[in-house]
Amino acid sequence: MIIDFTVQNFLSFREEQTLSFVADNKNLAHSSHLLETPITGLKLLKVAVIYGPNASGKSNFLSALHRLKQLVVTSVSNAPNDELDVMPFRLDKESSASPTSFEINFLCNGIRYNYSTLLDSQKIYSEYLSYYPKKYKKNIFTRELSDSDEYIYSFGDDLKPKRIYDDIALKTSDKVLFLSKAIQDNSKFLKPVYDWFDKFLLEQSSLEDAAKQINTDNAFKQNFLEFIRKQDIDIINVDVDSSSLAEKIIKSDKDMPPEMREKILKNFNDKVVYDIQTFHKDSDGDLIPFEFGLESHGTHKLFALSPLVLEQTPKTFYVDELSSALHPLLVRNFLKTFHETTDSQMVCVTHDTHLIDPEFLRKDQIYFVEKDQEQSSSLYSLLEFNPRNDRENWELRYLSGRYGATPYLK
Repeated sequence: MIIDFTVQNFLSFREEQTLSFVADNKNLAHSSHLLETPITGLKLLKVAVIYGPNASGKSNFLSALHRLKQLVVTSVSNAPNDELDVMPFRLDKESSASPTSFEINFLCNGIRYNYSTLLDSQKIYSEYLSYYPKKYKKNIFTRELSDSDEYIYSFGDDLKPKRIYDDIALKTSDKVLFLSKAIQDNSKFLKPVYDWFDKFLLEQSSLEDAAKQINTDNAFKQNFLEFIRKQDIDIINVDVDSSSLAEKIIKSDKDMPPEMREKILKNFNDKVVYDIQTFHKDSDGDLIPFEFGLESHGTHKLFALSPLVLEQTPKTFYVDELSSALHPLLVRNFLKTFHETTDSQMVCVTHDTHLIDPEFLRKDQIYFVEKDQEQSSSLYSLLEFNPRNDRENWELRYLSGRYGATPYLK
């Protein structure tokens, strides 16, 4: 679970900006919206919702979280001449020539970790990992680039044998995170941290994710059908067929040259495609099959979102445009289901202002993003305005500009 995430000098975020999942202990509303933790006095929010005008930087914040995940998971494959996929704030000369920083505090297997890195497209300048196995912070490793352009490493007592990690450090290039390289070299101690980024910090699920689970897990399928029915969607059943993408391409063109067929088999043989078919009842009560393409965009969206509420293992999701193609009441119901039935986390972006209401969200769950005159994005919480639950219409005050983060229409 994420405790907080901080980014600086990435895309539209020039200055340091932090989104915190730490619950305000003074706020007693919506206890079902909170996650208990092994840390005394620390409760985390299940959901954080980000609002703001178009092109304000909302999606950029999710991109920052995604970029950190991808760097951890994939940087080990970077070649010496590859560029690291980070882009600083480009509308300021000093910032455009400065590195980007990411920092995240999170819980993994009940233990708090802190991980950070400073980098630009050409090299990694620093990387830190620490944790709190008991009450006190312990260093796992630090990596800093010296003035002589050499890396200086410091390993904590729990990272052993030290000679193995010294050897890994020597083999870690300036385009590769040490955390990633250590996993490639079979570090068992760091594997849970890497797995957290790889398997438990996830982008919004896709139609393919839902289709795969429906196809392979009958219990998931039944729970999925129940979820869909609760959204007032009259789908009675669903079937999913899986097939090889290579075979499907080849069958579509009987006159395909042999050399092209071999190339397709080589490149796409391991790729699986899923064909979804839904079933509706006709006036006589008979089930009638429909190709999935005939279903509405909103139904497609619900299919893709379903794993978030049906996933049994707690995970952290980041979701852009949560409410696109969905009726506001469906969005409310989805969040209600997420809060009441899961122990997962989600940070999402939406324009559905009906949720800015103490009946549906806590103050500390609502964030805003807006740009200043220099086009730099800032992120801030509704808590900063300390609205009264019983006296203020949060949505109306937001739309009237009291909280900022609304379009300036000329």
